[in-house]
Amino acid sequence: MRLRTLPLGLLALGLAGCADLFGTSDPHAPGTPLGRFQVTADLATNDCGAGALGSTPSWEFDVSLSRESQQLFWDSGGETLTGTLSGTGAFAFAAMVSIDMRDGGKGPACVVHRTDTASGQLQGDPVEGFTGSLGYAFAAEGACEDLVYGAQPSFAQLPCSMGYAMTGVLVEPPAEE
Repeated sequence: MRLRTLPLGLLALGLAGCADLFGTSDPHAPGTPLGRFQVTADLATNDCGAGALGSTPSWEFDVSLSRESQQLFWDSGGETLTGTLSGTGAFAFAAMVSIDMRDGGKGPACVVHRTDTASGQLQGDPVEGFTGSLGYAFAAEGACEDLVYGAQPSFAQLPCSMGYAMTGVLVEPPAEE
């Protein structure tokens, strides 16, 4: 299995919502909706190597945001992630996923741990957009030398990280109730 950089919301980790816990009947849309945003992410730092894991200098994706109290919910089509939200609109997320890099258990054990982070600032009231950063940090456990030194390396080095500057623009306001 080849690991690739995915939008933050497509992580295999996150909080699977519980209707009673978040006070909504739809566990994939907890809290009060803020709308759907188009996000542009531009590569700012990368010591994993150009094109590592299929990464590109810039990419776009959509995310739906909602909030409740001091939590911000981020849904880009996968799991809904829960982050912190301050009274001034500053937000932060963190998640980790570990992936066995050996298809069908072929070869010695090699697990890559990816830690994803996002932080930023919501803009406007109602929210019209946001700015911030996305980060992906990779570390290996086991016999993973081929990921760096193999015939088709996935990384220039391990551990390594990539950082993106992101901007989100409101493209669909929340539905009127």
